[in-house]
Amino acid sequence: MRLRKIYSNITGKIAVAALAAGLVLFSSAPVFANGSPAPNNQPNLPGFCVPFNAPVALGSGQPFNQHIAGAYCQPFAWAKGSHQIDVLTEGATYNSSYWDWPQNPALYSYVQKTLKAGRATLTYDRMGTGKSSHPVSTDITMAADAYVLHEIIQVLHLVGYNNVNSIGHSYGSGIALHEAGTYNDTSRVVLTGYLHTPRNDVVAGATYPANQDPAFAGQGLDNGYLTTKPGTRKTSFYSTAASQQVIDYDEAHKDLVSGTGFGGYFADRAVPAGTNLTNQITAPVLLIDGQQDFVFCFNPAYLDCTDESAVLAHEAPYFTGTASLTAKTVPNTGHDLTLHPSANDSFATINSWIKTH
Repeated sequence: MRLRKIYSNITGKIAVAALAAGLVLFSSAPVFANGSPAPNNQPNLPGFCVPFNAPVALGSGQPFNQHIAGAYCQPFAWAKGSHQIDVLTEGATYNSSYWDWPQNPALYSYVQKTLKAGRATLTYDRMGTGKSSHPVSTDITMAADAYVLHEIIQVLHLVGYNNVNSIGHSYGSGIALHEAGTYNDTSRVVLTGYLHTPRNDVVAGATYPANQDPAFAGQGLDNGYLTTKPGTRKTSFYSTAASQQVIDYDEAHKDLVSGTGFGGYFADRAVPAGTNLTNQITAPVLLIDGQQDFVFCFNPAYLDCTDESAVLAHEAPYFTGTASLTAKTVPNTGHDLTLHPSANDSFATINSWIKTH
């Protein structure tokens, strides 16, 4: 009750108060990062996770009549220095399991590796995905997605995290950028699977209304909820180095994206450098992409993603306000960095950058 009173006394933060209550007053039993129940003594595991379900608003002054589901994970051994947390936002047609992949988690789970590095994590199902609310799809705008992320980050600051790293993938990177450019309340921004290059038309045409897909039939989704057409994820999201077992699991567990939010994502990217919302970001930014990213790196004549200096030069005009901008690319890797055999290399790059910036 004391926490609830403190948060409620902050002017204009009623929605944040409700979210804080949902995040702080956990009622579920802890589970480990791979989803298994927490045993009494397993020192080889990196930390514990607590699932949450918390109310959110979709904009300033709006009622907190939606909810997000996710997991807060804390390492057993904190790293030296101030405690940090990575807030992880997944891409379109994924939910939070993207960051804590159940297959071979030692390789594919970003959450487990982050806990081993001594940072906490917060993963959440974006609005309209997983166990979070599924409002009318047109209510899920890019601004609404960014506002939900903003609420989460505010709560983490309020409960004592001075260092909050916002890490996104693809559409989730767009959310992280919109949030950081609007509110500037993060310590660092990490963008995976994101560039301002033209989007591959083949990939753009691989989505359709989810209510036409057998995986979502009968769920009452309106036509504005989209998913990927069957059999398209391998070409869109993976390089030839990826495991077929991972691709098959991905196909069987795909999720949704709001067409309205997706349109906002494209609109944000299309704003010219210099006037783009990204030019307002002041935190350090890391861009990291697969060199075989079929979404953004399909046209080497436009931008050669094997050339990090070229990627940096292309993106720099969009990030003129940042404390620093770093661009890295990963060989033999497609759009989904965490789901490739090179996942440890990608994580090592991100982890090293966080430590040095």
